Amino acid sequence: MSKEVYQKIIEEHSFENMKKKSSGLVGVRVDINSPLSIEKFEGKTYKRVVKSPRLDVCAETIIRLTRMGNIPIIFAHQGRWTKEGPDESCISMKSHADLLDGMLHNINVHFLDDPILTHSEYDFLGFSPGDAVVLENTRMEMIPDVGPMESHLKEGRKIFNKVFDPILDYYIIDAFPTSHRSNTTMAPVFDNTPIKFGPEFMKEFNEITKIRKRLLSAQPIMFGFGGAKFDKLENMKKILERKNVIAFFGGIPAQLLLRAKGYSLGEKNNEFLENKGVDVAKELLEIMEKGADCYLPIDFTVKIGDAGRTIRTLSIADVAKYDDGYILDIGDHTVNYFINDIILSILSTPKGHIINQINGVKEFEWLFIQGGPFGKVDEYGLNTLPFMARLLKKDLNITILGGDSAAYMRTSGFGDAINLILSGGAALSYLAYGKIKCIDDNPTFKKS
Repeated sequence: MSKEVYQKIIEEHSFENMKKKSSGLVGVRVDINSPLSIEKFEGKTYKRVVKSPRLDVCAETIIRLTRMGNIPIIFAHQGRWTKEGPDESCISMKSHADLLDGMLHNINVHFLDDPILTHSEYDFLGFSPGDAVVLENTRMEMIPDVGPMESHLKEGRKIFNKVFDPILDYYIIDAFPTSHRSNTTMAPVFDNTPIKFGPEFMKEFNEITKIRKRLLSAQPIMFGFGGAKFDKLENMKKILERKNVIAFFGGIPAQLLLRAKGYSLGEKNNEFLENKGVDVAKELLEIMEKGADCYLPIDFTVKIGDAGRTIRTLSIADVAKYDDGYILDIGDHTVNYFINDIILSILSTPKGHIINQINGVKEFEWLFIQGGPFGKVDEYGLNTLPFMARLLKKDLNITILGGDSAAYMRTSGFGDAINLILSGGAALSYLAYGKIKCIDDNPTFKKS
């Protein structure tokens, strides 16, 4: 669908159009998949959720719906489901509910730990406006003899409809970061319950549409790719095809590209990167030769030895000499190289002057994707944090895309200085392909 069609569908199905009220219960699909702090002590592993912008967004949505006289029933996920089962970040939503309860002083947040598909209207008797309910992790919900509810769309929709269609007045999709998936809770099909889009979904769609328009124009636009995820490599292909893109790399994408170019990064890093996307990185290199102007790091911050007590900045050639070294972040020289030789240098050229004069942009629209990987200020942000601090001093117009990097900017104290923070997930996918699967794959919206 075109962005105009998406815009029409989203506006026609806005949460602001909700009028009927019977039970007062409103299902709300949010994305509060947040970074975790994982600590090990005496052989046991302890996990806790790091407060993230996604929780702030969810809190704002709960407040708005409560003021409209509704009782929000929160559907959310944490972690991922793999072939081996839930990954290590897949935990109960109780800690999220506890955080939200502490954030929302005039609203009582309750947590129901029963399986989602066993609920009935009797579970929600006694709740009234001023209450909100968080249900258990949708990624942990299993359909007997079938599998995870989220990934088995046909069976999941059928059971989801049976349980919640008689209960809810409305079902609101407010999780733009997961809109590139059409899983059960993102693309349900009800017989009677109208589906609406929430305030955060509408806001993020409108903002990312503006950026996509810029990307598809002839106007220069700059991207910083980093972080600890591999699944954005396919999306990067479409962006790097554009000749108006200027891109530089840190994190896992940079390491994969260097491996694809034939560089060794030491035994430990080489083993970690194996089967993580080197083949896709080779395809990216071919695209980069014909498309975007791209720049790779010249050094890294490396933790050396099993104890990890020694942290050094090493050139790429020296990284290869340490088989027990583990790359944490870009290095000091790379920070200077990216800022002085690329960003500021481009701003001083005619290309930079064009950038500065477009649509009243403050100086330059720069997109930083997947910054700090764990949403907290730690060793993985040793140079990312100074890098951002130096950019902000230049009064640049910065947009953050990515859940973990958004959390990282908040916890670093730089959140208020950033021009725009989007919670990630679908942002990069929509920039690349212009598709929103939770709308495309839901027959509810076909007539629009």
